[in-house]
Amino acid sequence: MRYWFLIIILIITFACSKQESKISLSNPEEPTREELRNAMRFHGILIAKQDENHEWYFMREGKRCPLFAYLKKQRNKQNNASENNS
Repeated sequence: MRYWFLIIILIITFACSKQESKISLSNPEEPTREELRNAMRFHGILIAKQDENHEWYFMREGKRCPLFAYLKKQRNKQNNASENNS
């Protein structure tokens, strides 16, 4: 009986650990860890910070650069391409 209990606890723990969690539960617009990781890989950086306005940024050559600006550019390109195909 003890073994079944331990197996059930391990399964529940493993299942819960696979769920993607948000960085902050206070703001539903927060990116997931995966989104942060992808953005940081895109820019080739190791450190990103969040300011008091909840905007993510990183520093490059002493200049503040928005972390997710590349997503807006990609969306604009996709929108323009879809409008041109219509």
